[in-house]
Amino acid sequence: MRATIFIFLLLIPFLSFSQIDSSFINKIKALDTANILKSDTLATPNDPLTKKIKTLLGERQGLTIQTILRIKIAEEQQKDTSHAKEFYNKLLEEVSTGKTSKLIENSLINLYRRIFTEKEIDDLVNFYKTSAGKKMDSEFLLILVESVKDAEQLLKLAAKNIETSK
Repeated sequence: MRATIFIFLLLIPFLSFSQIDSSFINKIKALDTANILKSDTLATPNDPLTKKIKTLLGERQGLTIQTILRIKIAEEQQKDTSHAKEFYNKLLEEVSTGKTSKLIENSLINLYRRIFTEKEIDDLVNFYKTSAGKKMDSEFLLILVESVKDAEQLLKLAAKNIETSK
């Protein structure tokens, strides 16, 4: 979580030429300082908004929570010497199709319900159905990683310039 927040904080100056919204920064800081998981896994209503959110989540094929979980599980498996491969296979199955999968889905839907209006969900669904939306979805992770690497290099260069100008 902290790495994700750091990446977003690092990218903000490069992604926006306008003044940074202080309420956005405060929200990010609150997430980081909470240091606890507060997910809303309650069952979601079976209404048109939930159906639209499920459609939106179905349109997304690139960087998804499932992709991130697979990466995190693989990373943990490489570091872990106490659990057999079967443990991680069962864990992956649990977060992909088990009870935890449904809790993750509920959490995502409830999060989207809090953040976006129904009109915004409609707009996002329509966007991800376009060729530009599909490309953004498939290339976003690469763009994000490459942007962070570039920003890290520029940050090092800026720090070096400041040190040598003393």
